[in-house]
Amino acid sequence: MTYRRLAAPAAFTYLALAACRLAAQQPAPVDVQASQQIAAPGVQLPPASNQLVAAAGIQAGVAPQGPAQAGAAVQPAGPPFQLTPVDQQFVLQTLQMWEQESAKVTTFNSEFERWEYDAVFGPEGDTAMIKAKGTLSFSKPDKGSFKIDEISRWTKKDPQNTAADAPGDWAAQPNEIGEHWVCDGKAVYEYNHRDKQLKVTTIPPEMRGQEIVNGPLPFLFGAKANDLMTRYWIRTKQSAPTEIWIEAYPRWQSDAANYDFVDVMLDRKTMQPKAIQVHLPGGQQRHVYMFKEPKINEKNLGAWFTGLFSSPRTPLGWTKVMADQAAAAPQAAKPQAAVQR
Repeated sequence: MTYRRLAAPAAFTYLALAACRLAAQQPAPVDVQASQQIAAPGVQLPPASNQLVAAAGIQAGVAPQGPAQAGAAVQPAGPPFQLTPVDQQFVLQTLQMWEQESAKVTTFNSEFERWEYDAVFGPEGDTAMIKAKGTLSFSKPDKGSFKIDEISRWTKKDPQNTAADAPGDWAAQPNEIGEHWVCDGKAVYEYNHRDKQLKVTTIPPEMRGQEIVNGPLPFLFGAKANDLMTRYWIRTKQSAPTEIWIEAYPRWQSDAANYDFVDVMLDRKTMQPKAIQVHLPGGQQRHVYMFKEPKINEKNLGAWFTGLFSSPRTPLGWTKVMADQAAAAPQAAKPQAAVQR
């Protein structure tokens, strides 16, 4: 039996439960000039991104492009790009529309796929190393559930073929167990199958409720336009007629430690994310989440939905482990310097 744990928290944090999991560690906002510092270079992602956005519903010919190695080891001084006043205004209007529609979301339930790319250890080119399927659920203001149900890995047809472009396919891993997290608004519960532990991270009272949107990555629910522009350098990219593509680069060191930058694909009709791509630190790994027909504000969901967010019982033979928040609490009170690019 294989128990899989993510090496980088960013792969999980750009979903709703990230705000739950790391809320206790979130620093206070730093004093930065948000809209005036927004800025963009005219660089392009490698062809790999065309396959990613096409898988999420955008035609490759009009796929938005962005820097592949942005935010690697050396950070250029200042913002990562420059925007014209017209571009700045469009960014602000887009974020305000997003804020308006996000405020209407009370419940969210969606299946998703996560494709993981690794330029060093993964297959060559546009091929994902791992494909996973799971379910994400959210109940306003601060309850969530995230679970990976299926995992497939790229496997060479001929194990003896050492060529980077050796043919292969994704093989299901029935014995590999993915992540499972639950947030009941007061604590985050992580299932650690390998060690048979239920890890409990308590969320401080001041971070519960509406304040949960100030967690590590408020890209799905409840984000406010001004808060996003304070926290990220943001630009919009060339998009398809039915989508808007947004790039967000972190200003805060705490965010930059988790990801270099994030691409968000918004549905123009609903102004809800269709796909999110996170570029992990170092520029070699990226994870793409694609949401499948999300159910928003459905009525009569029943007890099964509310049960997703209940404080789970410790499985038989397991141990409940309380995470130590003593060190995190003082840190949360200290603002961190903004990222200089």
